[in-house]
Amino acid sequence: MHLKPWRYLLVAAALGLAGVVAVPLLASGSTETRLENASVAGPTPGPTESSPASTSTPTPTPTKAASRYLEPVTRITPVKGCNRLTAGMNGVKVKLVQRKLGFSQDKWETMDASTRAAVRRFQTRAGLPATGVVNSRTWKKMGFTRAFCSYDRWQAPVAVDEDATDDERISQMISYARTYLGREYVWGGTGAYGQGVDCSGLVLQALYSAGLDPQPITVLKHPLPAYRTSLELYRHTELRHVARSRAQRGDLVFWRNNTTQKVNHIGIYLGSGDVLEASGAKVHIGRLTNRSTQTMMPTVVRPFA
Repeated sequence: MHLKPWRYLLVAAALGLAGVVAVPLLASGSTETRLENASVAGPTPGPTESSPASTSTPTPTPTKAASRYLEPVTRITPVKGCNRLTAGMNGVKVKLVQRKLGFSQDKWETMDASTRAAVRRFQTRAGLPATGVVNSRTWKKMGFTRAFCSYDRWQAPVAVDEDATDDERISQMISYARTYLGREYVWGGTGAYGQGVDCSGLVLQALYSAGLDPQPITVLKHPLPAYRTSLELYRHTELRHVARSRAQRGDLVFWRNNTTQKVNHIGIYLGSGDVLEASGAKVHIGRLTNRSTQTMMPTVVRPFA
């Protein structure tokens, strides 16, 4: 496979896990560096163990104590709808269209001007309206057999029992993510049908597999031009934040871009300084350190505790 050398991240001096780096909380947006791009409302991290959540506490039930954090589910909420490939859209469908039209593997998976121009030329040859927008009709004319909308709705099924322990859920999340090791990095990808993921697409599907559904975040929103799943996970008010110095296996770790000061990367902490992440050309195991263009966020998310 021809790799994408410009995508590799350079690693700066390691900080290890000791101490919390004092970095500012971010304003809006993010760019997932071949990892995800940026710019929505700025993140305020979710509640920490030592501070109250910003949302009201749910009403207790007679059988279960109320929790301000997300509870595991037995089924991920199905998504409805379908994304046409308009200007700025990202993801696996864009990748497939670009490869069909002869673009190289190095090309960023977004509906940029050159991709839309190529689509218009194809539509003209195929006798379709030359809009530069890929809909189900253009998709079929290109020869794809899998349903156009199915890529937008693909979700990993819950793979643990309802009464699974936190440790069992963490193990399932990590085991699922490990199945993507070596897979291609696709900007805006959520792993549908093994076609590649980006950093937060990988984490989102791994959470689904372990029984956590972080609504209103969805796979349908993930490839939208201005939507950044890494940012939304970091600022989700029902996910527990703890100091990075206390990071443990199964925590979600985040980085911000040093130029924009916006969250632009996420990975799954494996312990001993190792992070399972999608970045550069593929999914791999990296290190929990600052990078040449990124700084670790001061808190991590603990999805199961």
